[in-house]
Amino acid sequence: MVPGSRPATLRKSSLAVALTTLLSAASVQAQAQVQDGAGPPANDPAAAKPASAASGSLEEVIVTARRREENIQETPIAVTAISGDALREQGITNTSELTKSVPSLQINKGQSNQIYIRGIGERTGFARVDPTVGVYLDDMFLPRADGQLLDTVDVQSIQVLRGPQGTLFGKNTTGGALVLTLAKPHDTFEGYVEGGIGNYGLYQGKVGVNLPITDSFYTRIAANVIKDDGFLEDIGNGDSYNSNDRQSIAVQTRWDASDSFTLDTLAFAGKVREKLAGINCDVANSDALFNRGLFVMWAGDTEPGNPTAYRDNCEANSRSKGNVGDLEANLGDNPNLEKHLDLYLLGVTAQWELDDDHSLKLVLGGRDEKEGPIATSDNDGGPENWSESYNIGDGDRYSYSAELQLSGSAFDSRLNYTAGLFGMQESSDEIFLLLTNLVGLDLETLGQLAAGQIPTEPAGSTPVVGILNGPLIHSDFSLEYTTLAAYLQASLDITDNLQFTAGLRYTEETREATLDIATADADAIAARIEANPLFGGPLPAPVVLGPSAGGFHPCLCSWAQDPVRIVQNLFPDADGDGIPDFPMDFDNVQHDEREETFTKLTPMASVSYNLPDDWLDGSFLDSTMVYATWSNGFKSGFFEPRLTDGLQRVEPEEVENREIGFKIDAFDRSVRFNVALYSMLFTDMQLIQVSTDSQQNLAVVFQNAGESSIEGGEMELFWLPSPQLLLTASYSNNNYKFTDYKDRDLLNQVVQNTVIEDRSDENFPASPEESAALGIQYTLDTSVGLFIPRVDVSYKSEVFFGLDRGSWEAAQRDGTGIADDYVLVDARLSWQNVEGDLTLAAYVKNATDERYVIGTASVGDSTGNYTQAYGDPRRYGIELRQTF
Repeated sequence: MVPGSRPATLRKSSLAVALTTLLSAASVQAQAQVQDGAGPPANDPAAAKPASAASGSLEEVIVTARRREENIQETPIAVTAISGDALREQGITNTSELTKSVPSLQINKGQSNQIYIRGIGERTGFARVDPTVGVYLDDMFLPRADGQLLDTVDVQSIQVLRGPQGTLFGKNTTGGALVLTLAKPHDTFEGYVEGGIGNYGLYQGKVGVNLPITDSFYTRIAANVIKDDGFLEDIGNGDSYNSNDRQSIAVQTRWDASDSFTLDTLAFAGKVREKLAGINCDVANSDALFNRGLFVMWAGDTEPGNPTAYRDNCEANSRSKGNVGDLEANLGDNPNLEKHLDLYLLGVTAQWELDDDHSLKLVLGGRDEKEGPIATSDNDGGPENWSESYNIGDGDRYSYSAELQLSGSAFDSRLNYTAGLFGMQESSDEIFLLLTNLVGLDLETLGQLAAGQIPTEPAGSTPVVGILNGPLIHSDFSLEYTTLAAYLQASLDITDNLQFTAGLRYTEETREATLDIATADADAIAARIEANPLFGGPLPAPVVLGPSAGGFHPCLCSWAQDPVRIVQNLFPDADGDGIPDFPMDFDNVQHDEREETFTKLTPMASVSYNLPDDWLDGSFLDSTMVYATWSNGFKSGFFEPRLTDGLQRVEPEEVENREIGFKIDAFDRSVRFNVALYSMLFTDMQLIQVSTDSQQNLAVVFQNAGESSIEGGEMELFWLPSPQLLLTASYSNNNYKFTDYKDRDLLNQVVQNTVIEDRSDENFPASPEESAALGIQYTLDTSVGLFIPRVDVSYKSEVFFGLDRGSWEAAQRDGTGIADDYVLVDARLSWQNVEGDLTLAAYVKNATDERYVIGTASVGDSTGNYTQAYGDPRRYGIELRQTF
């Protein structure tokens, strides 16, 4: 728990901990259906054999976490497997909803998608940095977060692998992997149609058809559409944020050319046209640089010793202050709060059965992604257009990948091994615009800054207005990225019960980054200011903040006349793109290029032991497996565009994981209980922070935190007390700790002093320490069909969303920057007809209408604002599914 949290939060968290501990919690998410004939097709890698209605035993769940089909209870990896039927039973329509029930998985949806496993994640979605959690669709790696949170369209299974995945999957990752498998074409004509409506104008539809063409060639087509009006309304312009508007289609083919050769293809197209998550704003620090730290004056400020406009702008959009109501925002007119994304994927998988013991698989993938202009952050947090950042123009991203994988066995299948080669080429373009706007200072404050002093409260002499930072910096970044890897992992059955596994991966990643920086034309800005008779020429005194060619201009007026507003009105947004039309100096573009190859060997080793059957005879245990694993993950370094300083190197991050665990089936296989305990050492974590370039332009950039550790545990419980009643539960606890985390104090950095501060006492950002879930489902068999009520309860502990030291201090002081813990309750009632081909469901998600924060950031040192994006309020609706 974070010191300084409110007592109610502490009581709520303690209750949840006690409840989940009492339940022995943690859920093997959704092993499948309990009724006869339910569950995914036989070729589902997370498929399960139906349970016996008479015995009420659990199903055997088959996973491919180690690139071969294995019983999940005999796989020495912390993995959660969820079938397509289980996704429908829980009403999961998008992979982001897995965060409710999968232990240690956190998915934050704000301006960008953020996936965390065990506290390890990537917060921005920028092209220059790799994700820490690999996402795979039919073995094809998806490299960018924007295209990762796919709707569960025709999904046959999802597997969530927790911990570094360095020796088996195409991309080396430090956090884990999400593996999505689509339902495959087969030799039977069948299909389904789904439709649904709900509140907030929701309508959704899915259709899927499996169409065999010949005895050996089959096709499958699936399409999806989901659209609603959004639930957060802007009180100023009536716009609605947090909307859904997505369409997608997947076309697959399968050719069984012979008994030994199969060829699969996938073509996927997706389109997104929706409003971003809107935000509310609270002040984290009134003494931040943009407030009283530098006594900066913004439009509307008229008292030099008491600047309040920046704070007032944030609080005009404050829910906690009551300036906006529930599910309301006040963000002003900004056309860049819409997400336009087009995604195209093409995959080819060829598989040869070379002989009874060896198979060869080739996976080819291509991706074409285009994202339209989009706001990446609204730093001022309110209706004014003062401090914001955008990706402008169309961001183009392409990638091509190939993976060749040989799997085999020897010594009467006592040795099983997988060897592979992986290669990927990615090209990305990102045009980034940072807006800071023009500001005012008192002449006394300007003199102190010019002398390298932290300013004191001014008495109010002469207003001066000009460029403190920016006011507009145009960054054109492009990346050519090549990944090459070779891996080998082998498992040896030393005895019938004892298995040893070892693996090794070589990773080589080459980054060629290019950056062109253009700044605002300070001379042109100065000329426009001087054309106003209230303002004189630039002051000759040296200015250490920002480009100084235009300088600050004294106003022949008093502060009461609001000189900053007068100057800002000289630079309107005439073209309506949401960005003030400051003249830009594209004739003096700063160019930078960097190239480097990052290499790493990542080994792993594990030992597992299945207790012999004769040890278990007569006990309540049906099977027990214990394991110990040592594994390593690696994420490449990269080059960070640090505004006018060009490209700066960020070190690779590495994770060493030591894990022990057990997996138990008990009580005639009516109980499944899995536990994993781990300790991870984290080196050079890549964290997003607030810093400056050498001209003191403020920027949000990546830097490395030296050393940190994660110690935690996960539990999963699956219990079938009767053939009709199903209980699932999950619990995870991750204790995050920085052991070496140094940073520079931002206020001193701005005035060109270096003061090092220790940030090792802070919490990890953006991920809760605790999560828990409980699901209860009952199947009632009647003469008119099956009735299946289900209730799911999920819990997340509080989350620290800070970027800098000031935000941590605000969190300790009054809890600002910390999202409260919360509990969500989802309920669903399904009816299936006697024939089993028609299902009608009514549902409510977030039944208690809880308000909970899912992003975005607290920035205490510079802007002083804490902006929050809220998760969905109560959602309800009905769904209909017809199969044929």
